[in-house]
Amino acid sequence: MEKTKEILKDLCSAVSVSGHEHASANALAEKYGGYFDNAYVDKFGNCVFVKKSELENAPRLLVDAHFDEVGMLVSSIEEDGFLHISGVGGLDTRIFPAAEVTVYGKKEIYGVIASTPPHLQSEKSSKATPKMDNIIIDTGYTKEELSALVRVGDPVRLKGDFKELANGYVLSRALDDKACVCAALISLMNSDKSKLAYDIYLTVSAQEETGRCGASFVATDIKPDLAVIIDVNFARCENVTEFESIECGGGAGIDISALTNRRFTKAIMKIAEQNGIEYQTICEPDSTGTNNELVMISGTGVRTAVMSIPLMAMHTTSEAVCIKDVESLADILRAIYVTKGL
Repeated sequence: MEKTKEILKDLCSAVSVSGHEHASANALAEKYGGYFDNAYVDKFGNCVFVKKSELENAPRLLVDAHFDEVGMLVSSIEEDGFLHISGVGGLDTRIFPAAEVTVYGKKEIYGVIASTPPHLQSEKSSKATPKMDNIIIDTGYTKEELSALVRVGDPVRLKGDFKELANGYVLSRALDDKACVCAALISLMNSDKSKLAYDIYLTVSAQEETGRCGASFVATDIKPDLAVIIDVNFARCENVTEFESIECGGGAGIDISALTNRRFTKAIMKIAEQNGIEYQTICEPDSTGTNNELVMISGTGVRTAVMSIPLMAMHTTSEAVCIKDVESLADILRAIYVTKGL
């Protein structure tokens, strides 16, 4: 568990606002590439780790988890020194007033999102969800000083450092989808090549939050025979219904969907049961909300399955997961790797 938390903390610290993943993807390939036969970053910004089976002409299994995170970009520098921003991905702007941010210009710049004191808010404005067009960042710099450090298009992240909670829970920004990247890495880093039934391609893909283009590109390039798409899913909590969520601490989720391969999905459930690995199922009949929808139609078509980790407070700075669920997903993936004939 401690190693899992260490890797997860490292992943969440990487700056990977969607469309700005490339530098962190290169660092990821360099740091963890030694555990694999090959590791590279393609021209789209996807990081790919390859571990080959010792079997001749082994089928190709793609495991995809996205690396990008929701965030913001600088859209303008105002005369009074404030920064206007535009959202990247589906940020929850309810958490914005007075939130701390980091602007990644020529150097890292600390800032805070301006807020109106509650005494000066009308009843209507106090209940309204902030609109991105009205959100500004105060860094303390003048426009002249900022213009030397920041350009339009520079990425911005809300502050949300990795923290440990009780009973094996952790919280951080960007656990969507770095919790799944962590599960995939620990499932493969020390795997025994002599037992692999597949050539494994772990794709840590770019731009899922802004169109899912990265996974489409990398799947077309790799041409897998099978693919497991792993992403976070809604955790069961207040105001989230049972049918659209899975329980934190209940193990990894397995999707039942018209857009995944029925035979492959059933085989994964059987593998988990045979190995005594706890899992949950969730019905997502016509959309999984993941890279699956593009991977499945890449090339001449790919048999896919979707698995997930329950996540609380999605698209905020305080996303939370249970480490038990991260390791449950890793355990099921390990069992898939050594099962022939899927």
